[in-house]
Amino acid sequence: MGRASPFLRGLRSFLPLPSWWIIQRQLEPGGRSLLDVGCGRGGPAELINRKRRLFSVGADIFRPYLLHCRAAGIYDDLVCCDVRYLPFPPESFDVVLCGEVVEHLERVDALALMKSMEAIARRQVIISTPVGQCGQQAYDGNPHQAHHSTWLPQDFRQLGYAVRGSGLRGMGGLIAQETSPLPEWLRLVANAVWILASPFSYYSPRIGGNMVCVKNIDGEGFKNAAGEPVSSSRVK
Repeated sequence: MGRASPFLRGLRSFLPLPSWWIIQRQLEPGGRSLLDVGCGRGGPAELINRKRRLFSVGADIFRPYLLHCRAAGIYDDLVCCDVRYLPFPPESFDVVLCGEVVEHLERVDALALMKSMEAIARRQVIISTPVGQCGQQAYDGNPHQAHHSTWLPQDFRQLGYAVRGSGLRGMGGLIAQETSPLPEWLRLVANAVWILASPFSYYSPRIGGNMVCVKNIDGEGFKNAAGEPVSSSRVK
């Protein structure tokens, strides 16, 4: 397939943007290795692998998730550990991904985890988490699924992250397949609302249901449709 024109590349920036798409789009292009912290069932890494193959390691404390990832062949290696005590040396991975994890920790532990991930990453740290309150209890037989902290875009901007949003605030629990209280047909409606809201929350993450926070170790923030860096100060 030929290279997209500048017009098409610009148009893509206005499409509905789910969190996994944002993560995939902002992934450091020169990265060759990925640590997925709190990998769960490996969904984001599986999507990333469809477009580009990185040497990837999944880390999680819940062994059944790791067994699922091993059977599915998602990662090159798996480590069973508490994410509060990551057993990896500094600058050992190009990219450190932490999807839907920090909200499961007490705030002080989550902040310590971010420092740890920034030390482990050579190029980039990517974090995704709900915006604001998103209550969740343990499920899947996994006590670590309960939420213990709440985060807003400004929390990450103060730590030097660029932030983009997706969905609509307050709806995260309604679209989650595992925990939604809605019947299937209403969950489909909620998902449609989430998608329709995403082009707006992408640029105004404070109204989003979820946010993707990126810190490039070289100091650059998000990239535009042409792959050029966009200063964090321009991300609202």
